[in-house]
Amino acid sequence: MRKRLIVANWKMYIETPDTAKRFITALKRKLARMSGVEVWIAPPFTILPTLPKGSYKLGGQAVSAKEGAHTGQVSAGMLRAAGASFCIVGHSEQRAQGADAEAVRAQFASVLKQGMVGILCVGEEARKEDGSHFAQIEEEIRSACTGMQAFANKIIVAYEPIWAIGALQAMQPQELEETVIFIKKTLSQALGREGGLKIPILYGGSVEGGNAHALLASGVSGFLVGRASADINSFGEILTTCKK
Repeated sequence: MRKRLIVANWKMYIETPDTAKRFITALKRKLARMSGVEVWIAPPFTILPTLPKGSYKLGGQAVSAKEGAHTGQVSAGMLRAAGASFCIVGHSEQRAQGADAEAVRAQFASVLKQGMVGILCVGEEARKEDGSHFAQIEEEIRSACTGMQAFANKIIVAYEPIWAIGALQAMQPQELEETVIFIKKTLSQALGREGGLKIPILYGGSVEGGNAHALLASGVSGFLVGRASADINSFGEILTTCKK
């Protein structure tokens, strides 16, 4: 992936199709003046099928691996039919609500088998001085990716240290670089060196225009942006920093 990838996870910040369409109109104007940056947007389920096609890709914020009699659930097939080409899986908010390793793997597999890109979120709850937090990252990658070699070209890993989400400042670039190297090593072990090393790694956690440049130097391919992605000015600052 040569272009820097910026994924906007709108969560519930943008609630109506009209607000979303106004954002998209402003985004198109900004992207027309930029090169070397690619934008993917994950709107709420209810907004996804209402958005017009463009140079950006649309996707889901979460998915259910279940089908049939499951009230309130949305499957990978339903997402794809609504216009999604990717889906975020294993976000820390979903894990906190009870999505264990088995559930995340099933969701991840369902997205990949539908031909969509799976963005697998991983990240430790707290960074430990002795490095023991790396075990949590490794387990989250291995449990979801082992045996998925056939889908390696459809996998993206989003590293979101939970302690950095919504914090006053993002992770330090040097620490992020160290973690990116570890993630690449783990992916190579789980998927094979050829497939594992090609997987893009995104960073998420208090990303803004002022720190994006320094964070890019760590070796990430781009960012997964939460709250700032729902404000066109804040999101535009990040895009401007990332453009080539």
